[in-house]
Amino acid sequence: MDKYLTIAAGIMTVAILMMAAARARAGGVDVNVNIGVPGAYQAPVYVQARPLYMQPEAVYVQARPAYIPAEREQEWRERQLRASQWQREHSHDRDRQHGHDD
Repeated sequence: MDKYLTIAAGIMTVAILMMAAARARAGGVDVNVNIGVPGAYQAPVYVQARPLYMQPEAVYVQARPAYIPAEREQEWRERQLRASQWQREHSHDRDRQHGHDD
């Protein structure tokens, strides 16, 4: 029986202390007054974020094999030669158009 009385007394003591703490907190009222200094306020400065460029991943597409009849093969080789020569001659024009100055 003494054991139950001790536990009951402990619970009652904790309850009374909690109620007292709640009343003590409720009694404290904080009043804050802020007085601004005229002319000292600075408006916030908006800084626009820099644009972010995400370069797309390179895509590789394998060209399908082309069948060239034997009677057209010489003509095809000449066209390939002319195309590669033209690309070499005009590569500096393409670089200049895209802002690459050498």
